[in-house]
Amino acid sequence: MDNRTSLAQRQLDLLEALLSIPSGNLNSTMTHVGDLVAAATGADKVDAFLYDPARDSLVAVGSSIQPLSTLQRQLGLDVLQLSNGGRVVYVYKTGETFVSGQLDKDPEELKGIKEAMGIRSKLGVPLEIGGQRRGMLMMASLKPDFFTPEDVRFAESLRRWVGILAHRAELAEQIARNATEEGRRAGAEELVTVLAHDLRNYLQPLHMRLELLKIRAQREQREDDARDADAATRSVLRLGGLVSDILDVARIDQGVFQIQPEFFDLGALVRDIAGMLSSADHPVKVSVQDGEAIELLADPRRIRQCLENIIANAIQKSPAHAPVSVFVTLHKNRPDGPLAKVDVVDQGPGIPPDILPHVFDRFVTGSQPQGGLGLGLYLAKRVAGIHGGDLTADSTPGKGARFTLTLPLTRENAAARQAVPSASPQE
Repeated sequence: MDNRTSLAQRQLDLLEALLSIPSGNLNSTMTHVGDLVAAATGADKVDAFLYDPARDSLVAVGSSIQPLSTLQRQLGLDVLQLSNGGRVVYVYKTGETFVSGQLDKDPEELKGIKEAMGIRSKLGVPLEIGGQRRGMLMMASLKPDFFTPEDVRFAESLRRWVGILAHRAELAEQIARNATEEGRRAGAEELVTVLAHDLRNYLQPLHMRLELLKIRAQREQREDDARDADAATRSVLRLGGLVSDILDVARIDQGVFQIQPEFFDLGALVRDIAGMLSSADHPVKVSVQDGEAIELLADPRRIRQCLENIIANAIQKSPAHAPVSVFVTLHKNRPDGPLAKVDVVDQGPGIPPDILPHVFDRFVTGSQPQGGLGLGLYLAKRVAGIHGGDLTADSTPGKGARFTLTLPLTRENAAARQAVPSASPQE
C-alpha cells in the first residue's frame, strides 16, 4: 500500500491518539476508536462488534463515521446473529485473526457484506475486555488485496489497546450508574425519613383523640363506636411502629442508633410479645427451655422491637389458624461462650430460593402484596448485630420458614450480673 508510514510510526501515532480519548460511554469511545483506526489504516470502515447475549448476536457498538458504515446500518448488518455465520462471527468464535483480499470469492462470508456493501478486503482480530473474549474488531476496504502482513501485525497489537479502552469505558459507565443510583437512593431515603418525622408529629394527637372517642363511646355504652375507635387506634399504633422502624433505619445508617442494656428475662419478654400478637386466627405458641428464666444483658426495648418484627412477619406469612411456634433456649457449653437462642417457626409457603439470600435486605418483601416496606427483618438483623448476635433464616418452599435469633451471654455479661444487685428491668 502506497504513501503509508511505517508500522512502528503508525503504532506510535495511533497509541498517542488513543490515549488522548476522553473517558466516556462505550459507544462514543468505540466510535472514536473506529475513526482513528480508519484514518491510520486507510480502511473504508472499522467496526467494534461486541457479543449481546440477549440477542445471541454481535452488535457494532462503535463504527467509524464513514459512508460504508451508514450503508451497513441501513442494511441491518450492524447486528449479526451468531447462527447466520460470516467472518465477524468466525473471528469471535475462534479467537483467530482473519484477513482476506478477495472477500467476494469467500463462500463463508455473508452475501449482504460481499454483494450489497461491495467489500473486497477484510481484516479482523478478536477483542478481549477485562480478560474475556467479548467481541472483535473488523477493518474493511472496497479495494481488493488492501491489507498487508504489516497491517495484520498492526491490528494484532492494536486489539490489546482497544480492549483496554473498552474496559475503561465500561468501568466509567458502571461508576456513573452507581453514582446515579446511590444519589437516587440517598434522596429517596432522606425523603422517607423526613416524611416519617412529619407523620410522627401527626400520629400522637390522632392517637390521643381516638382514645378520647373510645372512652366517650364506652361511657355512653355505644359499643359499636367503641369497637371502631379501638380498631382505628390499633391501626394508628401499627402505623406508628412503621414510622419508628423508618426512623431507626435512618439512625443506624447515620451511626446514632443507641442501646441501653439492662438485665431482663428473655423468656418473659417473648411470652409478653406472643400474648400481644397472638389471635384466634394466628395463635403464637411459646416454649421456654425447662421453664427457667434466661437472664440477658441487652436493651429490652430494642430486643422487643426485633422479636416483634420477626414474629409479626411469621404471622403475616402464615395461613389462617396455623400457629406460629417460638422456642427460647439457652446454650451454655459452647467454645465461644454461652448464648440464648430464639427460633420463630411458621407454617407459611416458605421463602422462595431467589429471595432467601436477600431476605434481610432493605425493601425486600417477597411476592405477597401485603409485605409492607420490607424494613422489619432488615432492622431486626441490625438490632441483633448491634447486640453482638445474629439473625438467620432457613426455609424450604412449601414447608414454612425458621428465623433464628442468637444473642450472646458473654463473660462481660456474667461479670456485670454479679455487680448488679437486682436483675429486675429498669423503668
